Amino acid sequence: MLSKIQRLTKSLFPTGRVWRIVPGGIFDKILSSFSSIESTALDGAMNVLDVILPDNDNFTAQDATDWEVRLGLITNLSLSLEDRKQAIIRKMNHPGTIKARQNYRFLERELRNANFDVYVYENIFSDGSGGLETRTPEAVIGSNTGSTEAQLGMNQLGEAQLGTAYLNKAVWSLDRKDQYFDAGTLLRRTFFIGGNPLGTFANVDATREIEFRELIMKVKPAQTVGWLLVNYI
Repeated sequence: MLSKIQRLTKSLFPTGRVWRIVPGGIFDKILSSFSSIESTALDGAMNVLDVILPDNDNFTAQDATDWEVRLGLITNLSLSLEDRKQAIIRKMNHPGTIKARQNYRFLERELRNANFDVYVYENIFSDGSGGLETRTPEAVIGSNTGSTEAQLGMNQLGEAQLGTAYLNKAVWSLDRKDQYFDAGTLLRRTFFIGGNPLGTFANVDATREIEFRELIMKVKPAQTVGWLLVNYI
């Protein structure tokens, strides 16, 4: 780039003998120093464009860390740079122009775009008589899988169930401090996140649990409660 700037600068001078630039001469050295400054400024300007958006190959892991700090995102160095770049882009684009971003399908799309193999379901079911009803996590999971014995030691739900209260939920905390949150009996504000079909459990990388919960908190309506049918592996 420096040599191109030097050639361009020299081409702008008149061609008369008085403007003759002797290689290695004083005039040539002055022009070289100016060209060096201009080259540094140009490189800096191009680097700004490289780091301002995570849409190019020159966006580094350090750039990703800097943007995660600025945007209040979780920094997880175990993730690939591409996954971190996609998370930054989603945050930069939020809320965007999508009007129905509180719909459960929008949350599902955001989670799956972040490479979480999960599905989101509304807590709305047919009551068998032409009407609609809501269901508890135990009813959705099934009496066997959702039993206290299974939850307390026979599968990954272990720490998520105590007695008869289903504790694996996402309400407001990134580190499960909301597990004892009382969802009450008005289950219309609850939803399920799990595998496909509903009632099966999805697997989430244990190293991404906080990132997983953070994305749910940021997308879901604040007043809602998400029942997590999830194994952290």
